[in-house]
Amino acid sequence: MSATAGRVVRAGSAAVRTVAPLKSNNAAEARMSVLQAYKEFQRLTPKFWWDFGLHDMPLGVFRAVIKKQFTKNGHLTDVRVVDRLVGETNMHMESIRMAYYNPDHVRNYLFAENVEAKPKDFLSKFLNGKE
Repeated sequence: MSATAGRVVRAGSAAVRTVAPLKSNNAAEARMSVLQAYKEFQRLTPKFWWDFGLHDMPLGVFRAVIKKQFTKNGHLTDVRVVDRLVGETNMHMESIRMAYYNPDHVRNYLFAENVEAKPKDFLSKFLNGKE
């Protein structure tokens, strides 16, 4: 950790704020932590699938859904953001191990893109019979 972490450093004519990384020092370390979290999550997947009663889909399909959750953030390059997401993944894995989630919450989290969006304006709500 450098002595200027979190301080404003004057570089030329512009002031630049340097921040300390959360866990990884560079992109390679961040990539390794993502791969580690992915492998651990895939090892947890059979227990996760069984404990939350997701038997209506084959285990292979469930693994593909988990993979999709990881690859949807593949475009991120900021090490701090990647570290934060890896930390969130580790917290989710711990919550899964301790069974803090309900099966409905798991389904809503994993399959949120399959749920129809609720109407936002008055006319759409009226046409759908909501108001």
